[in-house]
Amino acid sequence: MPRHGSLLLKSAGALLLAFIVLSVIATVVGIVLSVVATVVAAVATLAMLAVVVLAAVGLVSLLRDDGGGGDLETEYGRDGARSTDDREERLRSQYVDGELSEAEFERELDRLLEDGRGRTDGLDARRSRDSTTDRTRFWDR
Repeated sequence: MPRHGSLLLKSAGALLLAFIVLSVIATVVGIVLSVVATVVAAVATLAMLAVVVLAAVGLVSLLRDDGGGGDLETEYGRDGARSTDDREERLRSQYVDGELSEAEFERELDRLLEDGRGRTDGLDARRSRDSTTDRTRFWDR
């Protein structure tokens, strides 16, 4: 009988050791999962914060009048077409004030005469003239 008692004691010790090992493994896995969950939550929070900041900056820049884009009422007529005369006036003022070189002025004037679809708004005859004639006509107004 003493032999059975020793076997029972060894089995109980092995079972206790297995429980301890499994407890340590479960604790380590729990800690790792907790760290992973914390990192994922931090990354998600930073991403959301970045989206909110970018949206706020975009909204502020959209609402702020920085003078670069101009006023919609001045640049667009009732039918939604850009007011070419106003933009030509602005170009002329910038050229006279020395803000634009002659090449920049000509390039901007050419761009002004074209609409967004790559065709002209009845200005083909004007654009077919050479640049000297265009400048003369422009300044003779």
